[in-house]
Amino acid sequence: MSYIFAVGDKVVWSPALRVGRLFVNMAVTLADNFDLNISDAGLSAMAADYYYVDPPRLAVFVRTMLDGSVMTHHVYRELARGFLGVCLVLLERSGIPVDDVPPDVAGCRDLMRNIPS
Repeated sequence: MSYIFAVGDKVVWSPALRVGRLFVNMAVTLADNFDLNISDAGLSAMAADYYYVDPPRLAVFVRTMLDGSVMTHHVYRELARGFLGVCLVLLERSGIPVDDVPPDVAGCRDLMRNIPS
């Protein structure tokens, strides 16, 4: 089984069930840290394992995270970096790349570019 993350009819990522669940749970927690819900962060559930991606909202959420003061906390940054790397790849696949990404996050994005869609 796998999760589906889609923009319209286009699947931009289809990870294994546990990976998808972890990503969604991280999105919920990180969005909550910025007083947002998951749909404000650009992800809307169509089913338990199927999420629509709203690229403009996800891009705003990613920028909010990158510019947030909490990203100066070393441990928080390390925990959030993998999540951000995946988000950046999803945005690229959606046609909305995010510019001005810090080198450590860009490196994580570069590693994640090879994840199957």
